Amino acid sequence: MFSLNSTVQPHPEVVDTDLDGTEVVLLHLENKTYFSLNVTGRRIWKGLKEGQSLQSISQHLCKEFEIDADRADQSVLSLIQELANHELVQLKE
Repeated sequence: MFSLNSTVQPHPEVVDTDLDGTEVVLLHLENKTYFSLNVTGRRIWKGLKEGQSLQSISQHLCKEFEIDADRADQSVLSLIQELANHELVQLKE
């Protein structure tokens, strides 16, 4: 289980491709998991790649998409859990 204080990073075996600024496609090279992220997911993924905490990513979502903090927190934690279930992210040590 993840919290907003967690710092999560992309799994080292995951590559990503940005598709015209509206979608990011992830591919886990080892287990061949393919995953597509929408605009919100793209922003969360960018934050992960920059080494931001989940709290920081959530705060950026609030500003960028003009949503309330609870909704941003829920979006971040939900996506991170789903990505972790597919072994696309891991806790940063």
